[in-house]
Amino acid sequence: MGKLQDFLMEAQIGTTQTEVQIAPFPYPFIVKSITEAENKAIRKTCQKIEFDKKTRQKRIDTDTDLYNARLVVACCVEPNLKDAALQEKYGVRGAEDLINLILNPGQYTDLLLAVQEINGFTDDVNDLRDEAKN
Repeated sequence: MGKLQDFLMEAQIGTTQTEVQIAPFPYPFIVKSITEAENKAIRKTCQKIEFDKKTRQKRIDTDTDLYNARLVVACCVEPNLKDAALQEKYGVRGAEDLINLILNPGQYTDLLLAVQEINGFTDDVNDLRDEAKN
């Protein structure tokens, strides 16, 4: 066996959690990582399949705003955005609508960045572009 396989045989694979302080909330949001299988399931729910009649080819488009909202909801442990009582208090149905209502754009971006970081989406596209130029 190779070193990586040895590591994988001994490693405890699981989710990690972290706290994200977002002003002006007095308590931190708690976010967790998800697996690639969960990520694929979320992405699939955000895809729209269209068929081009002329070329007879299938085109898959992903609604990135919906994907990001569902990713945040799936990773947010505290508060539980899927809680019906919390949704009812704010007069919305659905966790995505709740997160869009309780956070302003800057707060949402901070939470999304924390969710992306805990899930390993840490490479900034601009950094990769700069590396490619050099």
